[in-house]
Amino acid sequence: MIAGPVERRQESKLVKITSYIRPAPSWTVEMVRAYLQKHHPEDFNLVDVSQPQEYAAGHLPGALLLPLDSLEERLHELDPEKPTIVYGGSGLPGRAAANLLVNAGFQQVHCMEGGVAAWQGKAAYGLPQQEFAFFAAAGTPQEHIALAWRLEEGARLFYSGVAELVHDRQAASLFRELVTAEEHHKVTLLSLYEGVSGHPAAADFPRGLLAQEPAGELMEGGMWVAEALEWTQGKQIRDILELAMSLETNAYDRYLLLRRQLPDENSRRVFEILSDEERRHLQKLTELLTHFI
Repeated sequence: MIAGPVERRQESKLVKITSYIRPAPSWTVEMVRAYLQKHHPEDFNLVDVSQPQEYAAGHLPGALLLPLDSLEERLHELDPEKPTIVYGGSGLPGRAAANLLVNAGFQQVHCMEGGVAAWQGKAAYGLPQQEFAFFAAAGTPQEHIALAWRLEEGARLFYSGVAELVHDRQAASLFRELVTAEEHHKVTLLSLYEGVSGHPAAADFPRGLLAQEPAGELMEGGMWVAEALEWTQGKQIRDILELAMSLETNAYDRYLLLRRQLPDENSRRVFEILSDEERRHLQKLTELLTHFI
């Protein structure tokens, strides 16, 4: 039977509607994790469409926050030619955002099933309120560098203490390797500070460079080194490795964001190198963790 004018119009309308609502491909958390491990952060868009409070509570490292209600007007911040992974706090916002991106002309869009809730502890977590002031105090490139140096020193002290605590030789060796890496990062950051500021760093660097100075040694996420080391007493290797992974995830996330935000090319390049190193540390910790699961 040949369709008449009315049927053809209805069919055409149906095609347009189904084309508009066609779902973007979805990826499981495992698929997203594998993709992030294999690809450089510059090669794809990673978009979190949660609200700012949700983003602060937990997000994938390096994810760009574009809340769903402002996504359409901020599409210019994304490269439509790059593969795009999008997610929300749960599955539904991510799916809606993925369809919006597809209809805006983005060629390779994938929605992470279940959102950040399904990421299972691999998110960059938020900060305890009482320590947030130390992190919020950083505004200028010099302050960001000074804060990064403080956090690297905190991580160095933590890994040094843990290396003496654990009895597993492979784990102790990895933690000593991380101690050396944090020392190198501090040297890199000190050199970057001197280049950005235009003068040699003071002998007590970075004291006095932040508006609020912490009373003790802090690590990523607002954890005090002393409290973290106390927490490790009596814990299984698996628990300690998971804590270390959360620290490296937060450091990786911080450096990814700084390489995107800081104005000069040299600073961005340094933080690109540091973020790549933190990514490798995270991979090594993950590989070691598999032996204790």
